[in-house]
Amino acid sequence: MIQLEVRHVECSVAAPPSRLPGLDRAVNPYRGCAHSCAYCYAQDVTRFETDRPWGDVVEAKVNIARRLKHELSRDAKGVYGIGTVTDPYQPLEEKLELTRSCLALLRRFGARASVLTKSDLVLRDIDLMRDWPGVEVGMSIACADDATAAVVEPHAPPPTNRFGALARLSAAGVDVYLMAAPIIPSLSGSRDQLESLVDAAHGSGVRRIIWDMWSPKPIASLRLREALDGVVAELAELAGSSRGARSSAEAVLASVCSDRGIQLVSAF
Repeated sequence: MIQLEVRHVECSVAAPPSRLPGLDRAVNPYRGCAHSCAYCYAQDVTRFETDRPWGDVVEAKVNIARRLKHELSRDAKGVYGIGTVTDPYQPLEEKLELTRSCLALLRRFGARASVLTKSDLVLRDIDLMRDWPGVEVGMSIACADDATAAVVEPHAPPPTNRFGALARLSAAGVDVYLMAAPIIPSLSGSRDQLESLVDAAHGSGVRRIIWDMWSPKPIASLRLREALDGVVAELAELAGSSRGARSSAEAVLASVCSDRGIQLVSAF
């Protein structure tokens, strides 16, 4: 079992510019993620601790709220993405409350915030999100089945918990969406699995789904193949970025979402 190494660090910038569509700035209170999702691209993109197993080192930016307050006092315009690289509600957040502190500041300064997580810990901050028209919460769920998700998301809350969180947020009037990603053909890309995902989202009050296929990257590919060894019959199918696999998944999602009155949006 991995022994989590926690480092307290300080950041020089709390909300650097974001390159993601629809987001102007990125707020990531943590580097590294204890959820340890096998498919996660963060190590490939950030080169964070590439010689260590993903998920056994997390850096907490303990001064991020102080830096964010300073930056917001100068300019609070635009949309702030919370958790664009690593999960803002991973287990450490329960104790450190770095994400909560950032959200409180964003609300106080009248900023807009887009939160993305795969943890029902987000419900702790429902008091901040209720009656805040400038916030939305996206829940990342790649498949609806708890057992399947546990194979590739070993330390993340199960999908049933996440759908429950979406339902409670929606009932509280918070704008929510489902991030259906990454869709992995050999694991979660069958018609039945995609229908189950959309149906669970619909039952949780979701009316917008953003989706994407898994895009193979070197480090993440090695982790995913190791996690799925003996679980799926054809590891070659993991290359889910092929045009045929993407078109097939999109056609199923578009059909099911249309039937349920859900807006479907491609992530990229």
